[in-house]
Amino acid sequence: LHLFYLSLGGGLALITGAQSDVAAVGLSAPNAMLSRETFDPPLTKEQLNTLTLNIVPVGDLIPMLDDKANLFQNIECRADANDIFGCHSSTRSLCEIMYTCGSEGRPVVCNCTADYDYPQPIPTGNQTNFTQACIEAAVKMEVEVVKMESNFTTGGR
Repeated sequence: LHLFYLSLGGGLALITGAQSDVAAVGLSAPNAMLSRETFDPPLTKEQLNTLTLNIVPVGDLIPMLDDKANLFQNIECRADANDIFGCHSSTRSLCEIMYTCGSEGRPVVCNCTADYDYPQPIPTGNQTNFTQACIEAAVKMEVEVVKMESNFTTGGR
């Protein structure tokens, strides 16, 4: 069992994981090092330092709440400096991780290029170009949404 969540839910995952002796990962989560003794049961430094990992986008305000435990990973954030919540986005963080670490053959999220101005991936072989693949994926998703809505309104008949 592993726990993972974003933002406040990530903070709760870190606390719950430490209390339960279960590995937990938070994304843009508030930390718990200073407040560890206020929880019931209280947390030890060792629990937080060995069981919790927080992924922290540079410039995200939420992970600045409380002190970090030993296991954290800073990642870049390419949001405008004037956008105070621009770095507090799971999609943007996923894009940053994929851009920095690579996608290892997994498809790159179309929103990364469309919404956050990451460069398009370089195609290999005779693959459809990225823009066309994103359009096709969006059309396919829309068809699936219409089917689900139809099933919902007709009771699946």
